[in-house]
Amino acid sequence: MVKSLFTNKRFLVGFLFITLLLSASISNTILNQGNIRDMDALYENGQIVETAPFKPSFKFPLGTDANGNDLLHVIVEGAKYTIGISICIAFVQIILGALIGTILSGYFKRTFNVLENFLGTFSVIPITLISYFILINVLSMPIDGFAEPFYKRALFEAVILILLPLPSVVLYVSKETQKIFQTEYVIASRTLGASTFRILVFHVTKHLIQKLVILFIQQLNQVLIILAHLGLLKMFFGGTVIDFSPMQDPPKTLSFEWSGLIGDYFEMLYIHPFIVLVPITFFALTIVSINLILNGVESVYEAGYGEAADEGMSDETLPETHEHDLHERDFIRVGRESVPRKTY
Repeated sequence: MVKSLFTNKRFLVGFLFITLLLSASISNTILNQGNIRDMDALYENGQIVETAPFKPSFKFPLGTDANGNDLLHVIVEGAKYTIGISICIAFVQIILGALIGTILSGYFKRTFNVLENFLGTFSVIPITLISYFILINVLSMPIDGFAEPFYKRALFEAVILILLPLPSVVLYVSKETQKIFQTEYVIASRTLGASTFRILVFHVTKHLIQKLVILFIQQLNQVLIILAHLGLLKMFFGGTVIDFSPMQDPPKTLSFEWSGLIGDYFEMLYIHPFIVLVPITFFALTIVSINLILNGVESVYEAGYGEAADEGMSDETLPETHEHDLHERDFIRVGRESVPRKTY
């Protein structure tokens, strides 16, 4: 299966893009202590020729922001936060959703039937708006500064982003588990005396793994989109630094996480559009790469199902047919005279 994935072009392109970004970001933290290359002004003969922001050039391939930070370096440094946070949140969602969903379907079927309509409403409510109203008082810096440290605010936001989409994950897993419980081999196992726990471990888990992998990739995409929306609403991961001075600089992010960069740079859209387009473009490329990974995984799974079906068909043996010449002696003549009359 793994070999098939890495021979799939769509999966390989998306996987390499994500891997290179994460590797470069982690390497910058380890080898360069997370420092960002910057240049406030360009000098010639001791005179200031140009000041930041600098447009894309050979020296700065993606240009710089208003503070002179190299945008390519900024994107690379922030990749591990954006992608890493999203992977962690999506992974915890899948683990919790799988545990709760299988237990509900296996042990509390009546409870699940009651909760099904309630859980279904979470698939249509705007998660971004609910997250915004919950997080605004935690992530927005008051005039006297943050009362809680960064890790507590970041952990609180991660918990909210895990819990809000969780009902939809639980509903999906529960329905898939119920389908597996209705299959013939599970019914046969129950008839032979298998317990619910054994069925969950040896049957449900085996058939859910592939669906959970696909669901994890889908949830990863959803988390990235929610983070981008929160960034536009000035809700940066871990906290939004607000300037209360008369100059009132734009809100700042405490890290170089991409959603924070979008919100931080958004006011430059009409002055220097390339600045805000850089994080937006990398957000879009990351989502496209994840979709390529998803398409690759789905195609490999479908190919696996097709091969299994072909092998099953080839293993079937057709009943042997024997040619036999029919003769008159092979038949018995039946007529009125051959049928004995019954006497009553």
